[in-house]
Amino acid sequence: MSQSRKPMSPVRPTGMEIIFLYSCPYCERQVPLISPTQPSVIQCDACRREFPIIPVDEKNIRFYKAMLANGNAAIDPDFA
Repeated sequence: MSQSRKPMSPVRPTGMEIIFLYSCPYCERQVPLISPTQPSVIQCDACRREFPIIPVDEKNIRFYKAMLANGNAAIDPDFA
């Protein structure tokens, strides 16, 4: 027997993240990181070698999130 299901309404975003790409100095693979705000050493997911990264400015990340209302402005063309 087949049950009838109501169509599901699309879901709005509840937040946003900014992804930065760091080029691995060994294999040149683009390694994605979500807003790294602290200096650290990361591991390439392709060659498995580690390398240090330069962090991004946390103030800029907060600014972008505020300007886009944590993602809501990106889906609403009438957002003001």
